[in-house]
Parts: sequence; C-alpha cells; structure tokens
Amino acid sequence: MKTQNKLWPLEVCRGLAALYVVMHHSRELLPAPIRPLLLFGQEAVILFFLLSGFVIHYNYSTKSTFDRKDFLWKRFVRIYPIFIVVMLLTVGIDLVIGSGDAHTDLRSFGYNLLGLQDSQLQKPGIGYPTFGDNDPLWSLGYEVWFYLFYAITGAAMFNRNLLAVTILSVIAAVVFSFFPNKACLTLLYLPIWWLGAALAEASLSNSQLPFWKGMGSLLVTLAAYVAASYPAIRTSHGTIGLHPFIEIRHFIAAIGFAVVWMGAARFVPAEKFRWMEPLAFLAPISYGIYIVHVPLLRLVKHYMGPGALTWICFTGLTLVMAYLLEIHFQKRVAIPLLIKKRKKAAVAMPVISAKAS
Repeated sequence: MKTQNKLWPLEVCRGLAALYVVMHHSRELLPAPIRPLLLFGQEAVILFFLLSGFVIHYNYSTKSTFDRKDFLWKRFVRIYPIFIVVMLLTVGIDLVIGSGDAHTDLRSFGYNLLGLQDSQLQKPGIGYPTFGDNDPLWSLGYEVWFYLFYAITGAAMFNRNLLAVTILSVIAAVVFSFFPNKACLTLLYLPIWWLGAALAEASLSNSQLPFWKGMGSLLVTLAAYVAASYPAIRTSHGTIGLHPFIEIRHFIAAIGFAVVWMGAARFVPAEKFRWMEPLAFLAPISYGIYIVHVPLLRLVKHYMGPGALTWICFTGLTLVMAYLLEIHFQKRVAIPLLIKKRKKAAVAMPVISAKAS
C-alpha cells in the first residue's frame, strides 16, 4: 500500500529499526527493566538489509532499462556525502573529549570508504575496524558491495541472478569456514539482502514463488555454513553474539523477519495499522540517525554522565543532527553540488560523431 508514492509500512519499519538501534546502543542510560528488550540491535540491522534489498529491487525491476552508471551514482550520492561528514564529525568529537583509542587515522578513513570495515569483536578475518569505533558502520561494509553486485547482475532475470547468488554464497560459506576473510563473509551475507529482493519480486508478481526461491537460497547457504563450520560450532564456548554463532543468528533473524513479512502481507490488512503511519516521519532521516548516534552518544555521556536526562538530550541531539544531515546538507547542499559537477563533466566530454562513408 502506497502513500505519496512510498510503501508506508516499510517506511515505518525503517524508522523504528533506526530508533531501536539508537536505544540498543544507549540502553545503559535507560531503566534496567527494559534493557533486556534492547539486546537485538544486530537483528535490527538484518531488517535493514531486507528492507534495502526490497526497496532497490522494487524500484528498479519495473524500469524498462537498467542504467548501471545511474544506479551506482545514486547509491554513491545517497551514502557517501553523509558518511564522510559523520567521519569528520567523529574526529572532531574525539578531539573535544580527548579520546585517543578510536580508529580515526587516515588509513581507517580510506578502508571505510572502500567498505572493508566490520565489527572487530564478532568475526574473524574481517580486516579493518569501523572508523572511530562507530560500530553501526559495519553494515555499510556489506551494503556498498551488495549494491555493486546488483549493478553487475542488473535488475532483470531474477531467477538467473538468484542462482548466481546461491552458488557464490555457498562457496563463500565453505571457504570462510576454513579461511576467514572479508570478501567471503560479505558474499555469505548476500542471500539475506537478496531475500529482500525476492520479497519485492513476490510483491510485484503477486506470487509467493519468488519468496520461496529466495528463502531456499538462504537456507542452502545457511546449511553449507553450518556443515562447514560444524567442528568450530561443536567446540566453541562463545556466546550467540560471537563467531561462529553470530552468523547463524543473523540468518535466523532474516528468516523470521521474512516469514512474518509474508504472513502479514497475506493475512493482515495494512489499514489496521494505519495509526502507525505518522511514525514514517523517521524514515527520511533514518540513515542519518543510524550512522551519527554513536559519536553523539560518546559526546553527551562525556559531559553529562549517565541518567535519563542524558538519554533525552542524546536522542534529541541525534534527531536534530540526522535532520540537518539528511534534509539540509544532503538534499540542499551535497546533491545539488554533485549533480552540477556531473552535468559539467558530461558537457566537457568530447562528442564523437560517426559519418557513413
């Protein structure tokens, strides 16, 4: 169901997921009884992957042509201007509060721009830390590569692309289990993002078959990972928040979200939840909320210490900063400037004409 050309239930989910991640990282400032309910920040990120895959495929698979350059350009404009500003803001905050242990060096800056970062504590062989120890940035280390893969395969021929996803992910699952590395880990997670695309394909075709195909791809990849990692799983004494269990946890979360998604779409009229639609106001600033809240939390806690008032100030500051980043900087400064430069570059290119001999 659309309101003003947007799938408002998904917009509500996107905004609430971003807010949940904020509460997850600031739960020590909230009352103790509700903290156990805020331990699932990882699951919220998996929901982001599904929503991303859905929205991208929903928007591009219906176009008559798929312009790869235009697709990558729009993804670049959407992600990187705010991303760079937040990394610079992190450096400033670290200087102000005297933090010296965050990864804010030029090398980390470059690796994060390339999407090579991940959460250092959870998985082996991941390469490089998130810039400024801003942990939510780990998901961007996957998202940018998912976009690149989608640009390579294109929006058409869903079955062929899903088969390629499955083959690559199964191989990656086995290799990663024996030789942990960032490339294979990213490919291991690709079926989660592609399950979102399968949900979009099911919605557009009014058929459940694409969903079951996407679910099958996910389950085959999970089975390959569990089989290859079984010795490590059997001997590990870690928690479900660490390798080799965290990967399984992420896959199970994706399966749960997708099943609920399809069940709700089939059996629960969206009109019954129309009262939630105003919460979609968070969606346009959800990306800003997601990547800026950790450095702001560090800043506010430094000056105010723990407490409910600290959380209120931190949350308010996060919403204001996200609004400034997404609405004012992104839409009114970065996008017009980048579009202007792109047009100038296009005009400056020499035009070569071919004449028939």
